[in-house]
Amino acid sequence: MSGPATERGFQHPDEGLEHKSDGSQFDVPAWRESIETKISSIDAAVNTQTYISTDNSSTTLITNGNNFTGTWEDVTKYNSVVVAVKTDQDGYFEIQFSPDGTNVDSTLTRYYRTSQIEAPHRFTITRQYFRVIFYNNSGSDQTFLRLQTTIGEKLDLNSPTDSVMSQDFDAISVRPTDYTAEVALGRRQGAATWNKFGYNDDVDTGTSEVLASFGGAFNQKLSSGETLSIVSTSANDTNSSGTGVRQAIIFGVDSNWDQVTEVIALNGLTPVVTSNSYLGVNRLTIYSSGSLDSNDGTITATASTSGNVMAEMPAGLGTSQQCIFYVPRNHQFLATWLKINVIKSSGGGSPEVTFKGWVYSDVVSSKFEIYRDTIDLSGSNGDRIVLNPAEPFVVGEKSIFWLDSTTTANNTKVRGRFSGKLIRDADA
Repeated sequence: MSGPATERGFQHPDEGLEHKSDGSQFDVPAWRESIETKISSIDAAVNTQTYISTDNSSTTLITNGNNFTGTWEDVTKYNSVVVAVKTDQDGYFEIQFSPDGTNVDSTLTRYYRTSQIEAPHRFTITRQYFRVIFYNNSGSDQTFLRLQTTIGEKLDLNSPTDSVMSQDFDAISVRPTDYTAEVALGRRQGAATWNKFGYNDDVDTGTSEVLASFGGAFNQKLSSGETLSIVSTSANDTNSSGTGVRQAIIFGVDSNWDQVTEVIALNGLTPVVTSNSYLGVNRLTIYSSGSLDSNDGTITATASTSGNVMAEMPAGLGTSQQCIFYVPRNHQFLATWLKINVIKSSGGGSPEVTFKGWVYSDVVSSKFEIYRDTIDLSGSNGDRIVLNPAEPFVVGEKSIFWLDSTTTANNTKVRGRFSGKLIRDADA
């Protein structure tokens, strides 16, 4: 066509085409589009592959108080990093992200505990550069280390549907689940269900009494850990051949506020002293028994130095009966349910009974009232309170939570229960 026709927006039929030596035509735009598509496909294929980062993996032993520090690595073309660690000493590691390989703009921390499930951790890449740092703060040198970092396109992690789920697990749970039930069944690492129950069949006027079978004012706060003297009122509660309880088990907290469990071989009327020292007992119960299937006598755990009764298993009941709970260090207790019941004693008056919930915190060496309620038995033989708080009572680490009551009539019978979850801190 002529020049004017081209100026009016018409394109020559041969524009965008090149002539080969044989006279045929070659479509340049189509060829260019095809090449770009192939390059994109190659880039996509490369980016979906994974590789092991030698700069951020290590088997070199880390002595106590030192660390392995990886090298900044450009991960622009990838979407995720997975870090897996296996070693024989506690520690923690950091995933650091940087826009320039110098300034750390984001740090994600994961804790490694040899006593816990330690699953690999997946991290989404959020900046151009990243590196791994592993710290050994265990107090001992490592004897082996296998730290491996994988970079690339990684899907979400998974675990068997019947396994215990790690407290810090980068996986989506797909099984039908109820968190409360799973904690109670032991399928959630770092969480445990506690049901506490107790009674006091003889609350008198004049002073507050703890909801425990041994009664009296609350004096189960020891100034330091003590061994416990375990004894029964029956000779049948003895190891090997006894018809009652042969061995008892203690669940408590030791001098450091750590959870401790100990099995005690009973010796009937002769006291047996524990190997561990205790600040408190959360449960004293049967470990093994004879033909009676329970304890024939009342079994008492008494602090060896102060003489305070720390737990009691009333005759025939098989477990301690006390609304007292010791929260170990590095844990929180979430109390989610509370029930209190009062029964008028035979021939007694119509008492007004006040209940209080208390927390002693060893962190600040102070006591706090966290709950109060009253039952008036005028015109009734008994009454109860059931409490399901919308938000749980949160009791912090190294604390004692207990219930007590006061009454306006002697010989008042009170019962109590509370339940909740003991949750370990993520960095513990």
